[in-house]
Amino acid sequence: MIRTLLWDTGPGEVRAGLTEAGALTELRIMRPRRGKPLLAAGELFTARVLRKIGPNKAMVAIGGGQEGLLHPARGLNEGVLVAAEMTRAPIPEPGRWKLPQLRPAPAVTAKKEPGWHGSHDAPEAFLRREAARVSAIVCRDARSANSVRDTLAGHCPEVRIDLEAIAEADLSGLIDSAVTGEFPIGEGMLCIERTRAMTMIDIDGSGDPLTLNIAAAAEIGRLLRLLDIGGQVGIDFVTLDDRKARAAVDAALADACAALGPHKRTAMNGFGFVQLIRPRTGPSVPEMLCGTLTGRLSRESRAIALLREADRSIGRGPRRLIAPPAIIDTIRQWPDELTQLEASLGTAIELVADPAATGYGHVHVSQ
Repeated sequence: MIRTLLWDTGPGEVRAGLTEAGALTELRIMRPRRGKPLLAAGELFTARVLRKIGPNKAMVAIGGGQEGLLHPARGLNEGVLVAAEMTRAPIPEPGRWKLPQLRPAPAVTAKKEPGWHGSHDAPEAFLRREAARVSAIVCRDARSANSVRDTLAGHCPEVRIDLEAIAEADLSGLIDSAVTGEFPIGEGMLCIERTRAMTMIDIDGSGDPLTLNIAAAAEIGRLLRLLDIGGQVGIDFVTLDDRKARAAVDAALADACAALGPHKRTAMNGFGFVQLIRPRTGPSVPEMLCGTLTGRLSRESRAIALLREADRSIGRGPRRLIAPPAIIDTIRQWPDELTQLEASLGTAIELVADPAATGYGHVHVSQ
């Protein structure tokens, strides 16, 4: 199977899309921590035990004002320093963030103070890992292509510039759908909603219930992989009274989920409910985009959307970024992104806070 990596870079984030036989199968969004320790699965920290939580868990400090949950923590006293590996990054849920999870790393020597052990760059690490399983990396422009070649230092597949291929993948359209959580299926609609307990998927529509459910099963397998949705997932299919019909949906869901890797799944019960559990090491695409909000972009995502619009703008002269004050205040805290944007455009950037602006704002081009 021919695999291609779409590498769409911009100020504030990298969008990476994996295509297989021409179809987009995985979307990942990576953003810098902007001076803070990278909180990603696999990263190493020195943690200080703050307090025990039961016999085998502990709240720990990992530096930079960050805390996490250490498990197992049996025999560790308060105040002790321990080397730890992050097993799950912080997860945004509606209204709150879930703390990262860590486990002891016995082969690593703890430092004298809590803190991060690495100098890890998430996009670079992702690029190096994915380069081994694709035949080509497609970039938007020469600057991005040259950066990919430099990062991989000659150990890379074909790197080419193809703006049309990235446009055809419609990553922006997929992002819009990931935010709203609505995906059409046949004569119905599949809706994905985040809750604190689990990700809920609801299927509704007209027509034959079995046909609708089988179409939904195929789409669910595709979307869970595409949007990197893990953890507990509850699926509310249209109710089917016939056991054979329910078995047919179970089989369709099993086929669709074969590409997900390790996961557990219950059979459909008489009420049409299925529960599925996948490993979860970090935020999904919807969680990355919405943060602790539901159904709309977070402030960070709106600020990045404005920067990306400016980066794609056409014309001459300075750019005025006009947006609600909260968005402008956020961008002011990102000097690296502003410097990168000015260098890319070859002109100055002016930030204008306008309380009357809506959405993420807009870009005004001088000429």
